[in-house]
Amino acid sequence: MAAISIEHLKKVYGRHIGVRDVSFSVEAGEIFGFVGPNGAGKTTTIKALMGFIMPTGGKASVCGLDATKDSKKIKAFTGYVPSDVRLYPHMKVGELLRRNAGFYQEDCAQETGRLTALFEVDSEKRFHELSSGNKKKIAIVCALMAKPRVIILDEPTNGLDPVMQRNLFEELKRQTARGVTVLLSSHHLAEVEEYCRRAAFIRDGEIIAVTDLGEAAGPQKIVTVSGANGPVPEGLEAVKAEGMYRTFRTRLGGSALLEAIGTLGPDDFTVQNESVEERFFSLYGLEGKQ
Repeated sequence: MAAISIEHLKKVYGRHIGVRDVSFSVEAGEIFGFVGPNGAGKTTTIKALMGFIMPTGGKASVCGLDATKDSKKIKAFTGYVPSDVRLYPHMKVGELLRRNAGFYQEDCAQETGRLTALFEVDSEKRFHELSSGNKKKIAIVCALMAKPRVIILDEPTNGLDPVMQRNLFEELKRQTARGVTVLLSSHHLAEVEEYCRRAAFIRDGEIIAVTDLGEAAGPQKIVTVSGANGPVPEGLEAVKAEGMYRTFRTRLGGSALLEAIGTLGPDDFTVQNESVEERFFSLYGLEGKQ
């Protein structure tokens, strides 16, 4: 059974459609990427998954529990980091963390201490005195202090410096090693490519692809040839042409790929696995605009 399952989720706000058709699942113990431009529906999907909003149609579940009917139960074992962190502005950080720990039925003191050290949290400052990055660190500690089974992150690295970004992902890898499931919504394609096994791409409220990012970032390859003058052979998809260079996308491999490239009569060629960034620009019709 998938740790997170979303089936044909829809959310309508009056005349505005937040999401129109979202379906994907996340397996236990994986870091799953959720990618799309601003306004595509990522945050709406996450809010429905957390039970913060009621979906108009479809369904979502976390560890087999209905995201709407069982929202309270889900929150008990799910860590959540919102894209915009808003907490009591005049409360000291230490008090914020203690109050958050009070929501759980277990002692979070030891784990909170470990996390505040890892993320270099200043417990004596008041929340309104913090930078956006330090506010995000507080949200991360709050999300992880109770050793959750599922972690849902909405743009978690916005505002974090490179050291804290590294610390966060090292911590997430440590968490998934013990079976924790992570849903990561992010604009940073490089971090999705490096840390996620799979990713769902959303556009205008609909999932347009769910891609395996494991070995070789999926089966597709990018072929760049120079000096080629032959017609496009079967199995190669033309992407762009710039001067003496022509670029193709293909799923061919081995001798079939070499044979197809050979019919072009190139002076030279390179073959590389398609990156998440290239996949993103391809899916959203933005090739050549990187």
